[in-house]
Amino acid sequence: MHIPDAFLPLNQAVIYWIIAIVFIILALRWARHEMGEEKVPLVAVLAAGIFSIQTLNMALPISIVPGGVSGHVVGAALAAIILGSPFAGVFILTLVLILQAILFGDGGITAMGANIINMGVLGGFFGFYTFRSLNNILKNQFGAALIAGWLSLFIPAIVASFELAAAGTFPLSIGLITMGVYHAIIGIIEGGATAFALLLITAARPDIVERAVPTVVNRKKEVILAAGILFALAVAVAAPFVASTYPDGLESAFYGIYGAKDFQHPLIKEEARDQAEQALIERSGNEFSWSAPLQEYRIPGMDAWGEVLAIMFGVVCILFLGYGVTRLAAREK
Repeated sequence: MHIPDAFLPLNQAVIYWIIAIVFIILALRWARHEMGEEKVPLVAVLAAGIFSIQTLNMALPISIVPGGVSGHVVGAALAAIILGSPFAGVFILTLVLILQAILFGDGGITAMGANIINMGVLGGFFGFYTFRSLNNILKNQFGAALIAGWLSLFIPAIVASFELAAAGTFPLSIGLITMGVYHAIIGIIEGGATAFALLLITAARPDIVERAVPTVVNRKKEVILAAGILFALAVAVAAPFVASTYPDGLESAFYGIYGAKDFQHPLIKEEARDQAEQALIERSGNEFSWSAPLQEYRIPGMDAWGEVLAIMFGVVCILFLGYGVTRLAAREK
């Protein structure tokens, strides 16, 4: 769901950036007041895990979605649930999206404000409050997490459809159908991953979700943190070999609308794709282009193992970034 630069005119992108900055400031304020020293490593590990799992695109069955579509976990709902605040989703997803856009070219620089709103703000708030409400009703935190994770992906996809319709990128009716259908299915992955991760974490520390204020201070702290880092690195090694090459939900909707997607085969017609992208740049007037050093999670000139090294480098970067920013924000605490 990472919106590229050309999908939004600059005047609209600025508006989304202003809104995003307001929530980023509120998220930093939350971190300053709520983050203790003992929670800093947990934030860094959550950020690393979310970054790595976003590189693992999983294919949806072609029989369900003609032409092939892939999807990945976003993780805002999980971060918000584990850390006990929707601003945790904003905080962590902002760090992840900044790194993805600048280092890997995943999502636009000018469109980052919209991406933070969609994935961080909407994902975090809908995920957290849906979980809290359903958990109180159902008394089943895993069922609540499943639905919360699904909703945290589906609602942002619908909102993105309105954003892209306002930008002239998608006709609203077609965008709602394609984005809605694709992400309703992809949301099942998000919900399942959220519930499964919650199951693993609460198996070691059941008090985390019950208290909604994780204080990882006992001897299990090291186990949880080490397991999170190993998981992120393991995904980094596996992703280039097992991730789907199908376009994700946003790309699939775009290419389908512009006639660049072959609905009989999981292919994108290269010539039609280039024409569609050029027409979009002319329509939006947003010609900004960022040459990321590790574009598409690859080290130039290397094979799949270059992708492994690129993603592992990203995991290390987000660990340091998450730790450093959280520690600075929590210093007053």
